Amino acid sequence: MKARKTSFLLIPLFCFILSSCIEFESQELIYDHDEKKDQIRMTLNYKRIFGNLDTGENSQYGPADIATKDNLNQKQISQFESVLDEKRAFFFSNWIFEYNQRGLSEMLIKDKDIPVTAGRFFGKPEKELIRALIKEVKVENAGFYQDKKGRLCAAQTITISNASKIISLTNQILGRQLKERIQEMRDEVNNKIPNSFSMETIDLIDTKVHDDFPFIQIEGNLITLTMVMTQTDQKRIAKSTLKDLPHGTQIEFQDEALLIKIGAKHQGFAKLTKQCFEGYLPNALNHIQENHKKLLIKPRKIDLMLQNFLSGKN
Repeated sequence: MKARKTSFLLIPLFCFILSSCIEFESQELIYDHDEKKDQIRMTLNYKRIFGNLDTGENSQYGPADIATKDNLNQKQISQFESVLDEKRAFFFSNWIFEYNQRGLSEMLIKDKDIPVTAGRFFGKPEKELIRALIKEVKVENAGFYQDKKGRLCAAQTITISNASKIISLTNQILGRQLKERIQEMRDEVNNKIPNSFSMETIDLIDTKVHDDFPFIQIEGNLITLTMVMTQTDQKRIAKSTLKDLPHGTQIEFQDEALLIKIGAKHQGFAKLTKQCFEGYLPNALNHIQENHKKLLIKPRKIDLMLQNFLSGKN
C-alpha cells in the first residue's frame, strides 16, 4: 500500500500534506475527550524549532534565497508569519499533516461552480465535512518559549466542538471514497503496481465497507482507527508504512482489520510524542527575538496555560 493510501484511510481527508521548510526536533500532543460537551481539547507542543538549510523549490523562493544557521530565508519567514496570522497546526513528521482553515475555505471557493454529480470524488458530503471543520475546529497560538538550553519551542491549543459530528462525517466520506476507488485498486493489482493491496483485501473492503463504517471511533480517551484488510496485508503494512508511528500508539491485529489505538477509555489525558527532525539551529529563535519578542513567554506560564486548557478551565 502506498503511503498516500494509508493516510487516506487514517486521517480526515481535508488535512493537507505539508512540505515544510520550518521544522521541529520533536512534538508532544496531549488530548482530552470531554464527552459531556462533545468536545476534544488538544495541546500541541513543538520542541526545538528551526529552519532547515535545504535548497530547492520546497525550501526557498530561488537560488538567492539562502537560509543560514543564524537567519531564516524569505520562504521560511513567510511560512512562520502565516502560522502566526492563520493559526495553522502541524502534526508530526511522517504524518506531516496540517490543519489550515484558510486552505479549507479556498477549497470551497474553488469548487463552488462545479456541479455535483453521482460518484464524484469531491461532492456534497465532502463539502459538509469541510464546513464542519471550519466551524468546529479552533486553533489558538499559546506562544513561544525557550527550553532549559535556550532553544525555541512553541505551543498551541486546539478545540474540536461537536466531535461526534466530525467523526461521523469523516467515517461517511472515508467509506464513500473507498467504495469509489474499488475498481482503481483492482486495476493496480492487475497492473502489478508495487505495494498495492491484495485482491483479497480489496474484496474484503468491497464487502464490509459502507458509508457509515466506523473507521474512526472514540470511547472516553480511546481513539481507534480501523483499516479493513487481510492478515497478510496487515503484517506487511505494519512492517512498512506503520513502522514509525508516534509513541503512545498501539497496533492490534484482527481477522479482517488492523487497528491503531491511541489513549485508553478509562484514563487521564492521552499523550502522543514523536522525534521528528534533527539538526536544531538558532535561526528561528533569532527571527522571533528580532520581530516578535512579545510572543516569547516563560515556560512555566505556558505549562499552566496548557494544563488549564486541557482541564476545561479556559
